[in-house]
Amino acid sequence: MSQRIFGLFFLLFSSFLLALPRGGTLAGKVVDQHTQQPLVGVNVVVENTLLGATTDEEGFFVILQIPSGSYNIRFEYLGYRTLIKSNVIINPGRKTVLNVEMQIDVLEGEKVEVTASAFVKPAGSVISNRSMDFEEIRRDPGSAMDIQRAMQALPSVVSGTDQENEIIVRGGAPGENLFLMDNMEIPNPNHFTQQGRSGGPINMINPTMVQKVDFYAGAFSARYGDKASSVMDITLREGDSEAYHGEIQMGMSGAGLLVEGPLRYNSANFIFSARKSFLDLIISSTGLVAVPHYQNTQLKLTFPLHKSHKLFINGIYGNDNIRIEGEGTGGYAYGAENVAYKSHQWTTGATLRSLWSPHLISLTTLFANEVYWDIDEYHSRTRDSYYLNRSKEREISLRSDFTWQPRSQWLIQWGGSLKQVHLNHQISMDPDTIFLYRPDQNEPIGIFKIIPEWIDKNLSSSYKSALYGQIGINLFKSIHFTGGLRYDYFDYNNFASLSPRVGFSIYLTPKFTLNAAFGVHYQSPAYIELTAHPNNRHLKSKYTRQFVLGIEHLIGNDIKWTLEVYWKNYYDVPVLKSLTTPDPFDSFQGERLNIGKGWARGIEFFFQKKLTHHFSTIVSYSFSRATAQDPRWDKRYDWDFDYRHIFNVVGGYKLGFHDKQWYQDFKRKWWYHFLAPFLPLADEVEISFKFRYSGGRPYTPPVYHPEFRRWITQEQQLLNTHRYPPYHRLDFRVDRRYFFNNWNMVVFFDMMNVYNRHNIWEYQYNDDGSREEVLQFEVLPVGGVLIEF
Repeated sequence: MSQRIFGLFFLLFSSFLLALPRGGTLAGKVVDQHTQQPLVGVNVVVENTLLGATTDEEGFFVILQIPSGSYNIRFEYLGYRTLIKSNVIINPGRKTVLNVEMQIDVLEGEKVEVTASAFVKPAGSVISNRSMDFEEIRRDPGSAMDIQRAMQALPSVVSGTDQENEIIVRGGAPGENLFLMDNMEIPNPNHFTQQGRSGGPINMINPTMVQKVDFYAGAFSARYGDKASSVMDITLREGDSEAYHGEIQMGMSGAGLLVEGPLRYNSANFIFSARKSFLDLIISSTGLVAVPHYQNTQLKLTFPLHKSHKLFINGIYGNDNIRIEGEGTGGYAYGAENVAYKSHQWTTGATLRSLWSPHLISLTTLFANEVYWDIDEYHSRTRDSYYLNRSKEREISLRSDFTWQPRSQWLIQWGGSLKQVHLNHQISMDPDTIFLYRPDQNEPIGIFKIIPEWIDKNLSSSYKSALYGQIGINLFKSIHFTGGLRYDYFDYNNFASLSPRVGFSIYLTPKFTLNAAFGVHYQSPAYIELTAHPNNRHLKSKYTRQFVLGIEHLIGNDIKWTLEVYWKNYYDVPVLKSLTTPDPFDSFQGERLNIGKGWARGIEFFFQKKLTHHFSTIVSYSFSRATAQDPRWDKRYDWDFDYRHIFNVVGGYKLGFHDKQWYQDFKRKWWYHFLAPFLPLADEVEISFKFRYSGGRPYTPPVYHPEFRRWITQEQQLLNTHRYPPYHRLDFRVDRRYFFNNWNMVVFFDMMNVYNRHNIWEYQYNDDGSREEVLQFEVLPVGGVLIEF
């Protein structure tokens, strides 16, 4: 069967290879970043060509007959910063849509040189931010086109393990990142999620539907709330309103289909995606049983209701299941020998964008989301379940955001949200009996202690509400100030908070900026924490106080570096009551106390060159120290994610042969279309790599007690006194793009962990006293193809 599939693919590939591509079209709309008003008369230039256009009265532009390839597109408009969009792909016989937001020039009116930049600062952001588009996500080595993994090249971001894409920022913890997709909150956009966390092994969002991703690593604006560390704001692109297009993607992890095109109503359009894993079909013959099954669908509808009003309808759905058997031998932390996991989640909603005047815009979004878990952990011999979790968490939300720009130097934003929270937790864990043993006997001789069962049965409905306001002012033509205030209330625990946010940027020169920001950021306890014990209903929200100071230097229009230092303190962190006593066998049935504290300090360097002239690179380094307070006594210890040193290098080089006559002659050879899939040449070839190093993660080594046949943290033992070996990994990627009439194809090969570094995830402590290494990804080759038509 696999030989037939390969043969069919080979014939399809070779039959079209001799068809020489035509030119393509570039079209889009240019608007003001804050008010979304169309900009009339913007000069749009395809660099290194004689092609260009000017936007019309509605901000639209069209450039026809552009030769196939990759280009830099320049946007110039008086009073706005000149913008360069790099690595824009023009496909033959197709229209590439490029919608752009331009920023008002703070130095307007000054007699300074015009500075063009390929870097865009996200709206409302002062410091610690990054914006990415689809091509940057797709090309990132080792990220498998995963939005969250692509962010891990930032110096402020770490992840606990290769097996998950969790974003942990500046001494934080899992679950502290806010996800927004087209103004809708998504609890966790991943397959195989865990309650209270925001990561997973596989992201559900199709990156080919993404227009841009804005990431804020700290001290973010008052518009965002209820998260302590960071924000990922994802904007999806609209479907084509004039013609139908599609994409097919195949790789080792699964297959996907994307379709987009016009609807009949008034230039309305749609874009739809579906993906499904087929790892079970590939490796079922190997005898492995822990094979993940997952699938997801995604849809966006766009309806222009009026010249000033547009309606967006979004939806995303995913489900997954896996059965793991015989993966452990017990012993430590009630090890899960066998797990049957099922879950599904969805988010859907509608957003109305209204331009009320040239200076006022609003976004109103009504959306709902749900996550359901069905987890069964059972003993290998008896098949009896000792842990059952059937939980459902649903939120129904309404939020509105307004932006008013009465003058070019002023920007006023305000808004609010109301969220209804429905919880249905049905969780139970059997009692745990700690037996006594003699060294020479396998059967227990007695019982030392019985840890009682734990039951979390909760069916509740509650509300969250929020209000915010902020103002941005340009002072003295070289200073930008932002100040805001946010109010949050959660009636489940009757807790209210007030969060001030402030930041400023001083433009010392057109290319050199001094930035600073301060913010207080509250985060409600995870729902699973609130319902785990009756006393947890009174838990307060934890919060951080963050201060960030940095400099930013634009060396050229495609090169920028930043240097930032930060201070981040944690207060009122919910801590398990069982961790507040030296007795390792204490059990308080999931009860938590707001007694946790933490401190993080660090310095971060980030250098980036965009892909404008053949090559791109990122170099980042951070040195940090993150500590927490031991709840047993007033002592500090190294926090679980205190890596100290983080170093990243990403590099890529792109070659184009499509405009070379010798290559076109080469493609006409009768034998070329048979051998092309195996040759290194293509219309465009990009070779890239990523190297990542991080210091060893702290851990607390338990001590083996043969009388219990368990590993136990000693009563007086200090926490996180040991570290795993340092982590480092090299990833390598090759992309080959082929242009044909009306379609094109990208063939990619991604090798993760090229030199097969044995990075330790953790140690598994067995009940016979032995210890085993649990490794992260070893060498992993991944190949695939993306066909656009």
